[in-house]
Amino acid sequence: ISAGNHNGDRGVITQYSSATQRYLVELGETGETLSVKPENILQQIHVKIHGIISQPDLNGCTGLVWYTENKYRYSIYIGSLEKFAS
Repeated sequence: ISAGNHNGDRGVITQYSSATQRYLVELGETGETLSVKPENILQQIHVKIHGIISQPDLNGCTGLVWYTENKYRYSIYIGSLEKFAS
């Protein structure tokens, strides 16, 4: 992002422009819209855990998920437990 002051801001992707190969992102706090290159976007996915037999205490918890390429698996940070699961 040429406007480094927006690094770390949160927003919602509203559109993709194939002409510019950029996403239009509406920032949550200000409503400002930015044109952002795909490599400058970090997607955060929130999930609710269910069906875990080996660690049933995790069922019902919510967390933030990401993919770890060198391990070929997803990990979840469960903030309420201050714990990582993968």
